[in-house]
Amino acid sequence: MTLRFGVSGDEVLRAAYEKLGRVYMNAHPEVTVELVGLQGGRALVDEVRAEPLDVFVATNEEAPQLVMDELVRPVDQLLEERGVTFGDDYQRRGLEAFSAEQALQCMPYDVSPLVVFYNPGLVPFRRLVEPGGTPPSPTTGWTWAQFGRAARLMSRQGVRGAYIEPRLDTLIALTRSAGADIVDDPQVATTLTFADESTRAALEVILAVVRDPEITPTIEQLEKIDGVRRFALEKVGMMFGTRALVPELRQRARFDFDVFPLPRLARTRSVSDVTGFCLSSTTEHAEAAVDFLAFATKDRGAEILAESGAVVPAHLPTLNSLAFTQPGEAPSSALVFDEMVERSYLVPFNPTWPELRQAVEPEVMTMFDDPVIDLDLLLPRIDAESRAILTPEQATSG
Repeated sequence: MTLRFGVSGDEVLRAAYEKLGRVYMNAHPEVTVELVGLQGGRALVDEVRAEPLDVFVATNEEAPQLVMDELVRPVDQLLEERGVTFGDDYQRRGLEAFSAEQALQCMPYDVSPLVVFYNPGLVPFRRLVEPGGTPPSPTTGWTWAQFGRAARLMSRQGVRGAYIEPRLDTLIALTRSAGADIVDDPQVATTLTFADESTRAALEVILAVVRDPEITPTIEQLEKIDGVRRFALEKVGMMFGTRALVPELRQRARFDFDVFPLPRLARTRSVSDVTGFCLSSTTEHAEAAVDFLAFATKDRGAEILAESGAVVPAHLPTLNSLAFTQPGEAPSSALVFDEMVERSYLVPFNPTWPELRQAVEPEVMTMFDDPVIDLDLLLPRIDAESRAILTPEQATSG
């Protein structure tokens, strides 16, 4: 029997998927796991329709459209029959990311929160507090003001203190840290709320740092050398990112980078990217496919994925194992990822969210990078653009 396993991602993840298949086949010689390369992202739905797949990789942003188009088969009952215990063994946030219509639509294996990557040789933690005070630590976290001060203290000729990519996910984390939000309803979003008073107040605090060319790279600088490479070359002291960056940084960076919680405006918060394995609704080998899926998301299968360095395991026993913590490898504060998952949010479970991101993030880039901006015009325009995508019938009738 041949199981067709649809995968996407970079070389590191594809190598992990290949190893996953090899190890499974060694234990189950009657099964052949055939990897099928997919582009993923907004192309995934069409790819799943076109390719005869049994199991495939998907993210929490891709899942809503897959569910709406009935391209996946719920897996909770099938996995329970194979001894998978959801309540005790898996990250709650990961299960929430793939839950819809009172069922678990795909099985999470990676729940990767946004954190701060930093260069320990550049970040002046002790100078962020008064003499004799206790500097910020991965356990206590830090404030947005301390983050901004650290960025200013690091910035000098050829070095900028921080790089924050202009993404909606980043703004979800930071505005919710301030007690505000960029969406009207985290569960069923109908509009972005950039122009709301509380959201605008949080954005103005955020923009005071990310728009400062003395402490963040300019567009022109990033066009020559991107943010991740600048960090690896010690031209940037801090940047936001997920665990997915770790393999590249281990290869490129000339120093032992580490991670810290996102800075808090009021309370520490983050946002998580979730990736999982889905069972195709058209598979003719459902029982065998779920057997493979169960293997891939716990015990040895989860360890194989964690060993890649690019994954924060949804499987809690693996999260607490050497396969994930990887002593002797950067980052040494790997458990920050675990702590931030508990304080993280998810993007709304909405099939139009990827379209919204594509439409609105150029405006977010404008907000971060243009020399002169008018928030009185920009923020209401972003909200209006979002309504045309999230609730087109209301936008038209309005």
